[in-house]
Amino acid sequence: MKELAVIETVKNGGVFALNSSDFEGRRMTINEVVAILSAFDAFWQYQGDPCVQKPHALLKSGKHSNGFINCKEVLDYPLLCMLLAHEMLKEAKSHLAQDVLATIGGVAASAYSALDPGFCLAWLLSKEYNHRIKAFKAEKDDKGNPTIIRGGIDPSLNVLVINELMTTASGSTWETKQAVLKTNGDKPAPKVLDKAIVLMHRSKDFQLPDGSLVVPVFHFDIENFEPENCPYCQVGSQAIKPKVGNNWNILHGWA
Repeated sequence: MKELAVIETVKNGGVFALNSSDFEGRRMTINEVVAILSAFDAFWQYQGDPCVQKPHALLKSGKHSNGFINCKEVLDYPLLCMLLAHEMLKEAKSHLAQDVLATIGGVAASAYSALDPGFCLAWLLSKEYNHRIKAFKAEKDDKGNPTIIRGGIDPSLNVLVINELMTTASGSTWETKQAVLKTNGDKPAPKVLDKAIVLMHRSKDFQLPDGSLVVPVFHFDIENFEPENCPYCQVGSQAIKPKVGNNWNILHGWA
């Protein structure tokens, strides 16, 4: 199916009719994934230059942003999660050699929204390369960071780290990698592939703090700012929490 046909299908309420075969021989485009996200009110991006008339986003971290992606709204649906996992598989095949893909023994993802695409990707890889691939969960600690993988990991395994969304180099993608490396305590650690796959990449960083590469499936030119350095605040734009009250409609200009 061509891009315009996919977008029309989604806009006409047929998002659940999409199948991985609709994208056979090609990648899903950024316009197509934005259409899918938008069908679930899961995407917003500031249009035009900063101005006082239009607000911008206040994130949970306290930072301000000119965009917002709520992956959970889409990934909660197994059919759509698997559809996007197929796109992650394509990206993995493009950046990892066949002999490397064949050595993957586990896929590690962080709680919470990355767990389902991580499981789906592990399932797809296990069908094609290695029936014994495991899906590992990096659970959150008491500070809300994905640092805990229970039960340890066989040190002979090669582990692929994935994430559903990346905003900063030192965020949950990096923390998941560290969770894998530290899960065995003083015993030998499993090996982690030198490329992490990120479904939605809204970051300026394409490397983790150790220099290993991040491979985005979909990259968005969305920026984050400290409040004191926010160019939107500087022109009088108000920072609002996207999913509070009527703010989502306000950001879109619907209210």
